[in-house]
Amino acid sequence: MAEEGICSRRAERHNTTRFVKGTNVKKPSNFEGTGLIAIFKHPLSIFMICVPFGIWSYYARWNSAYTFWLNFFAMLPMAKILGDITEELAAGLRNDLLAGLINATFGNAVEMVITVQTLRGGLYAVVKATLLGSALSNVLLVLGMSFLFGGLVNVSGKAEAKAKEEQRRPSVRNSQKMEDPELLDKLDKEETGGYSVVAEKVQTFKILGAMVNTSMLLLSCLSFTLVTVFGTMMAGQYKMDNASLEEVMLPISRTCSIIIISAYVAYIVFQLFTHRTVMADTGDGDDDEEEGSITVTTAAVLLFVMTSIVAFCSDLLVDSIENMTADAHMGEHFIGIILLPIVGNACEHAAAVRFAMQDKPGLSIGIAVGSSTQIALFVVPFSVLVGWCIDRPMDLNFGALNVTVMTLSVIVVLSMVVDGQSNWLQGYLLCAAYAVIAVLFWYVPNSTGDETI
Repeated sequence: MAEEGICSRRAERHNTTRFVKGTNVKKPSNFEGTGLIAIFKHPLSIFMICVPFGIWSYYARWNSAYTFWLNFFAMLPMAKILGDITEELAAGLRNDLLAGLINATFGNAVEMVITVQTLRGGLYAVVKATLLGSALSNVLLVLGMSFLFGGLVNVSGKAEAKAKEEQRRPSVRNSQKMEDPELLDKLDKEETGGYSVVAEKVQTFKILGAMVNTSMLLLSCLSFTLVTVFGTMMAGQYKMDNASLEEVMLPISRTCSIIIISAYVAYIVFQLFTHRTVMADTGDGDDDEEEGSITVTTAAVLLFVMTSIVAFCSDLLVDSIENMTADAHMGEHFIGIILLPIVGNACEHAAAVRFAMQDKPGLSIGIAVGSSTQIALFVVPFSVLVGWCIDRPMDLNFGALNVTVMTLSVIVVLSMVVDGQSNWLQGYLLCAAYAVIAVLFWYVPNSTGDETI
């Protein structure tokens, strides 16, 4: 009995938990298998070949468009790998609290690195557009596609359930139940991979997590909108010039950023301490835990190496933006709001849709809305404070158009999640709203100087 207890405690210590980005919602691993090979064994990893070519294109003085697109595609697999390594580092600590804190802090590492490099380049409009685009792509595109495919498609369960089903299928087909057409139809769907289109499907999820995240997004929208309106009023009504306005806006933005980060800290305390159980309950019934695939030391070293490569490639990407916008006739606002967010969110987009089709809308909402919350309440004020440290005039004046788009988008999402139910029509409407925004920003001209739209 004593040996059994020791073995049981060892098993518990080796069981680890992974979390949805920006939340403490438990999720499966992003990859199958163990070890470093499992992390790099993904279809997106083929784009790693763009890393050396992207670096070479910069130093060989190729056209800026080649440098931009090569480094753009190189960032796709590195963002996924960086996310997986962060998860494995958190899981390897064998402590749910530390795992949640690491995930909440470094879940948007790629966006933070790109933000710092873009600030160093003085492209403040691109910084603001990229941060806004990351939040918009999550709450509109990711959530919309999750609701759309989750409301239309069913996917069979886990591989273990499929294996058991395969073992019992011959006996079922040879039994008298073979005459049941509904059973045969179910087996046929499973044999074709488990995908089936269904009608009258409505998915349900826990309201608390979605409402807390959406409320936090509204708080961030309030902060950005008030600062933007204040700046517009000072410039218009009091006829302040740019230098005088900057002297007023920078201390306001930096003070508000500290307050917003304090709200994010309170949000972390709420979900990891005071309401941990309630916030972690997604209602999906999937509480399986997995073992860490690599050691903490390996994960830490790999995290440092990948972060360094991401920082270097993002620096090259940022340097090519200005010339690329002129050569390709593509606005910097469209690049920041539509293209660059794809770099950090592509793998999560697929994961959120996959979870929705597996009838796990709670995970999908955690990925989409939770990640947007982390961007708005942590990465945005982080960019302002970093600009303060490196003497760059980054503020919270996002421009009238940007804050209007963000605020209206959050209100639309709030109307979608307030009842705890979703269907494919809601998903299509969210995707349509994102398409309208993409068309709008395609025609926005490049800003001059420090102007924001």
